Amino acid sequence: MVLTPDQKKRIAELDAKPPVAEAKPEEKPASSLSKLKMLWFTARTSARRVNLGKIVFLLAVASVALYFTFTYQIHKIDFRSVLTSGAGSPVSQFLRAIQLQKEKTDMLDKGQGQFLSGDYEAAFATAVAVQDLDPKDARAQKLIDLLADAATVRASREFDAGEIEAALTDVRLALRHRPDHKTATELSLRVAGQLLREAQAHHSKKEYPQAITKAQEVIKINPSDVVALSLLMRTNEDLLKRAGEFSLSRRYYDALEDVRQSLRIDPANLRARRLLNLISTYVEVPDVRLRGIIKSGGVAIALIQLPQTRSPEYAREGDVIKNFKILDIDSEARTVKLLQIHTKHEFTVALPKPQ
Repeated sequence: MVLTPDQKKRIAELDAKPPVAEAKPEEKPASSLSKLKMLWFTARTSARRVNLGKIVFLLAVASVALYFTFTYQIHKIDFRSVLTSGAGSPVSQFLRAIQLQKEKTDMLDKGQGQFLSGDYEAAFATAVAVQDLDPKDARAQKLIDLLADAATVRASREFDAGEIEAALTDVRLALRHRPDHKTATELSLRVAGQLLREAQAHHSKKEYPQAITKAQEVIKINPSDVVALSLLMRTNEDLLKRAGEFSLSRRYYDALEDVRQSLRIDPANLRARRLLNLISTYVEVPDVRLRGIIKSGGVAIALIQLPQTRSPEYAREGDVIKNFKILDIDSEARTVKLLQIHTKHEFTVALPKPQ
């Protein structure tokens, strides 16, 4: 097909025009509600990022605060009474109260350690020291109650094992700090019964010092124990009777010892006092004689003869002969200084001068 010149011109004009783009669907403008939602989401995201750091910080601060609060029992401080008493600003009073609470807590921790190690006496002393600082601190009383129970349990085990002295020590420790402890009171009476039986056995063997000691322990536990009181009275009579017999037979040192034991029972006993005065005239300045002074290895040795003895005894400085202690031996002065142990009287004896 042959195109005319007009047709070719038309086709050339069409080819020279740019292609027409396809029409796109018209976009709708965003609504106000969508914009608000977008702003709210952005704000929440930003807030979360900021608050997360704050939350972590606040949790750390709260953890530290709780630790110190419960470690030092700060929550138990009566801040109203703290702020209304004492001098200084509220802040200084508050700080003093916290410092005191820390000090008490440290002491109680120490007391707990002493308790766990079995040193009940030291633990009691620590708890009492806390009470002295703050009588209202219930933790100290709680520790004392715990210690009283533990001491009573240990005393019971010791009593069952036949360790009467140890049981007596522990039960007394419990009652000293908890006088109303029922179990400790009952156990102390059982201990008293055993001590009384032992005192009676010592008395029957004329072991009077041991009988006195144990009978007096019974009286400390139960002052109205008639049997123990009667035993002490009989022991006192036996001692004074024997002391009189020793004195008549010039056994003054033995008599003095019996009188001293009698005075343990009744320090105001007039009969014992008169007998003591009588014996003292013989033992305070007794007829002690120096028979000689020799040297052995450069050490001075004195030959001392006491009353009612057949031969002298050899003694160095510091030695004890009967009731006498050798204080000094003077070889040049030919004298010896002695101490009467019971009366604390010092005197000097000398060698007779050669004729």
